[in-house]
Amino acid sequence: MSARCRGIVALAAVVIAPITARAADLLPVIRVLPPQCEATPLSIDDFVDSLRVELAGRLPHCCVVGPDSNPVADAARVTLSIEPCDAATEQVGVTIDLTDPPRTVARQVSLADLPPEARPRALALAVAELIRSAGGPAQPDAAAAIVPQEQPPPPPPQFAVSGNVAGEFRRHLSTDTSLWGARLGISLSSSRWQATLDVGAAASRSDVSLGEVSILEGSAGLFAGPRFLLGPVIASAGPAATLGGAQIVGRSTLSGVTPRTGWGLVSTAGARAAAEGPASGSIRVFGYIEGGYTIRRLDAIADGQQVAGIAGPYLTLAIGVKLGPS
Repeated sequence: MSARCRGIVALAAVVIAPITARAADLLPVIRVLPPQCEATPLSIDDFVDSLRVELAGRLPHCCVVGPDSNPVADAARVTLSIEPCDAATEQVGVTIDLTDPPRTVARQVSLADLPPEARPRALALAVAELIRSAGGPAQPDAAAAIVPQEQPPPPPPQFAVSGNVAGEFRRHLSTDTSLWGARLGISLSSSRWQATLDVGAAASRSDVSLGEVSILEGSAGLFAGPRFLLGPVIASAGPAATLGGAQIVGRSTLSGVTPRTGWGLVSTAGARAAAEGPASGSIRVFGYIEGGYTIRRLDAIADGQQVAGIAGPYLTLAIGVKLGPS
């Protein structure tokens, strides 16, 4: 090469080199700032090589290692921290500072249960994923995202009101007395509970050795208990009680026998099991069985012996219809 050519090449190098260096300084890059530790749980050089592989072919360019006095071209700075500085430390702190838009993302990456040769690539995968996600819309930090929110108050319980009418048969076992009657009631129910208030009248007539005994009773009843949806049937069970008055009238055609009439308060307490269906209908067949004991009794006495009365244990059967929402 002639002296003239060598001179041209030298001049070009002197002019172009600063321009190229300046252009390189302005290219956006990802800068990695390693931890200031002599002992680390992984190879930082292997981590950087793995990170270059994970971020190959995308901008900003990866990676420049170490601090720079002119960080204008740093699109992102990845700062690694290891506390304490020990090869046995199992967590690496990662802080990513973005310049456009300004944002900082910080995470703790666990290296526990990883062999030393797998740690650099595992950390590189975690850092690469953080860089990719940080390049999109700003994401809240995981710790900040868990913000307790005020729970809305539970909806008020929904109650349904329905009416019912039923025919009833009650047998007082110890007095051999059967009463037939009817009851009219109203029920207040929710998805889990039900309460029914009803009123009714019942009558009985028995033939005895001295003539005839008639009983007429009127009472109010209360039943309450849980409800269970069993397919198309709604079942319920719980305590039941009645309180009312009864009149006993004696009749006889025999001479020397003076029939009498008496009345008094009567009450019972027991347990009821009920069912109704279909569950979705506004008109439903329902029935119940109830058993218990007479709390306040009224007896019919003839010739010094009890011949009838509302007393002792009882058993009730009823069937009817319900009108209204279930």
